Amino acid sequence: MQSDLTTLDKPPISPRERKLSRFLLFFEDIIKVPLFRCQHCGECILSSTGFVCSQRCPKRLRNGPCGGTGADGSCEVYPERKCVWYRIYLRSKFFCRLSLLYKINKIHNWNLEHTSAWLNVFKKRIDAPMIFVRNDKDIVKDMIVDDTQRKNQL
Repeated sequence: MQSDLTTLDKPPISPRERKLSRFLLFFEDIIKVPLFRCQHCGECILSSTGFVCSQRCPKRLRNGPCGGTGADGSCEVYPERKCVWYRIYLRSKFFCRLSLLYKINKIHNWNLEHTSAWLNVFKKRIDAPMIFVRNDKDIVKDMIVDDTQRKNQL
């Protein structure tokens, strides 16, 4: 159950991996920063947030907007800006990926901050991105089945 909510430090990050991570971050900067305004969280969930970095939220929320989002989609902290989650919703709707917003993303592991998400996927610290969604409705059905299985286990 805990592994469903948090990213564990297994295997732990070695000093050698930190050096490799800095090297890979250079390439991530070339690609992810200009395209997605990446914030280097080390636990990239771009594929499930409509390819908008959720860490641009002032509160760094990973699972949806806070209760202070305005009716016009404005941010509670910076009212002159649109809520990041408002943008995520619009982009997910455009790409037919709304079902991925129902997925609960893991709590942020601060030990992975400023490490390469690509390396963390390779080392299986984080889940691999879901690039292609074949049928948006099938994912919703799978999530409902997973929820009922969890309830039966309790």
